[in-house]
Amino acid sequence: MATFRKFAFPDGATAEKLLGQSLQPLDFAVRVGEIDKAVCVDILFHDTCPEPLAAFVVWPAPVGVHSFSGWEEQYAADFQEFATPSK
Repeated sequence: MATFRKFAFPDGATAEKLLGQSLQPLDFAVRVGEIDKAVCVDILFHDTCPEPLAAFVVWPAPVGVHSFSGWEEQYAADFQEFATPSK
């Protein structure tokens, strides 16, 4: 199942290295830019997020400064599931 995740890398070199090693041909990455001194990238994975990238996933309140068209509701649901502390 396709997955949309947001990432914050400490620098461009780390982002380029991990993305080069982890992205598959059908994955689509958008470099959002530098936010709070982190290199931010949004990725729409054809499948699930690769393990090497998981440590860099961030959860800005829906939907942040960028979203893939049609993925806003899914991001909001994932935000509720993964980023919101259970009560």
